Amino acid sequence: MKKSLVALLLALAMILSCFAYAEEITPRTLLTNSDGTSMELPITTEPVSFTAMQCIRDTDATTLSPDFWYVKKCEADTGVHIDYIQVNTSDWSTQTNLMFASGDYADIILRSNGSLDTEMYGVDQGIIIPVDELIEKYMPVLKNRMDADPAFYSSIIRSDGHLYAFPKAADDGTRQGNTWIINKTWMDNLGLEMPTTPDELLDVLRAFRDNDANGNGDPNDEIGYEAVFDEIQNNIPSMWGIGERGEHFQIDDDGNVFFTPFHENYRKAVEYMATMYAEGLMDPASITQDSNTKIAVYNQNNIGMATCHRLRSMGWDVLLQDMVWLPPISAEGCKFQCSTGIGAASEEGYLTVAIPEDKLEIAAKWFDYLMCDQCMYETFYGPEGKIWSWNADGKCEIGPAGDQGVMEYSLGVNGSYYLPAFYYNETFVQPDYRVERIQYMAYYKENGYLEKNPSNILSNAVSLTPDLAAEKTQIFANLETIYDQAVADMIMHGVTDAAWDSMISSLKAAGADRYIEIYQNAYNEYLAK
Repeated sequence: MKKSLVALLLALAMILSCFAYAEEITPRTLLTNSDGTSMELPITTEPVSFTAMQCIRDTDATTLSPDFWYVKKCEADTGVHIDYIQVNTSDWSTQTNLMFASGDYADIILRSNGSLDTEMYGVDQGIIIPVDELIEKYMPVLKNRMDADPAFYSSIIRSDGHLYAFPKAADDGTRQGNTWIINKTWMDNLGLEMPTTPDELLDVLRAFRDNDANGNGDPNDEIGYEAVFDEIQNNIPSMWGIGERGEHFQIDDDGNVFFTPFHENYRKAVEYMATMYAEGLMDPASITQDSNTKIAVYNQNNIGMATCHRLRSMGWDVLLQDMVWLPPISAEGCKFQCSTGIGAASEEGYLTVAIPEDKLEIAAKWFDYLMCDQCMYETFYGPEGKIWSWNADGKCEIGPAGDQGVMEYSLGVNGSYYLPAFYYNETFVQPDYRVERIQYMAYYKENGYLEKNPSNILSNAVSLTPDLAAEKTQIFANLETIYDQAVADMIMHGVTDAAWDSMISSLKAAGADRYIEIYQNAYNEYLAK
């Protein structure tokens, strides 16, 4: 009797759980978006299947089985069945190359952190098909958003003027990368004021070094500036009006492209780096260590200053109790490198010639379904009511527990979504770690600390022919080798006239002027359009 009752209760529990799960994926008949566009469902009443190669980050434990919540939800809504070919990021290039070489193409390719050369596979080889006409005819949800900000996705328009991929973006509108944080607890312990100039910053770091700033009785264990080499060389030049970035180019206020190490103030920046190193004001390991090692030092909670993308939600919460944002340090007109919305979109969804002509409309409408507000946030965070919900203002809001557990239901960042800044901020409540960055970005902009002409236009918006692109890449590889070796050596051993002149002459011999010429010509053509 007892066994029968237990069995009955277990069966009842299973039935109830099935009803609850089924309720989560009840097919919908209409999706309405915040901009007024809508989509009627299902897309098709006749069974239609596609194969889709989907890129998943190596770190994400996601299995795109037929029972996965996201897979079942999309099929229940649309009537479209997707046979997923799941590929991890680390294997993406190998698998896509094998697919293109074999001629056995997936119908749809969905990439996250991978990449495809749409100039080669689209324009030249015709394997990936243009999607312009499909967007115009069958995709009102995506089209409406793209029409509202055409410059945002301009970088994925190929040389023949066509789009070969649907765009992907989640852009909060911030246009500045890393900033500095400083240990306010140590400053308060020593009665220090917030520094505003390079010399004042050195004095603060010297005080940290000499006066037992952490108060533990050991006057020699404090670390001043903790970083990796790229952070040092990309941020310290900003004190002298140089918006340095990894590519070593900048556009001045008059539209002239220049090679940053040739700037008249660049030597001052490198001399400053050398002073920090020689006086023990930075961790000497910063010249050679990687990010993982740096973060391990962060977690020891014994540093005075650092460079970071943002302070919150970056895996070093231990710093929150002591560190605060350090306003810009300016010697001769501080300038931080910044970005532009142009090129903020990346390529996401590709359709191949494997799709029969009579199924292209359904494929396009299926992708447009993914662009609906409800679907985008379900893609990011799973079922409504678990990790996220619509608040009273009609915005997606994550619950107090954060976004942990997303991969149990959905794709997270691996999924398809298109949220340019104006749309993202209209439909989503930004978490505190993004609000922080938005705030200091606004401060930089209001006080004139950002480049007038964002240099990433050269990376994301200008067009280079394949020959020029190959030439530029080869020149840059040589320049970067010379630069990294010379600057690292001068930081560790001091800047002399001989060392400086040797670096400059080597960079010129390696093609720095030609490197800039290529970009200047392309930029001029971009402005003339």
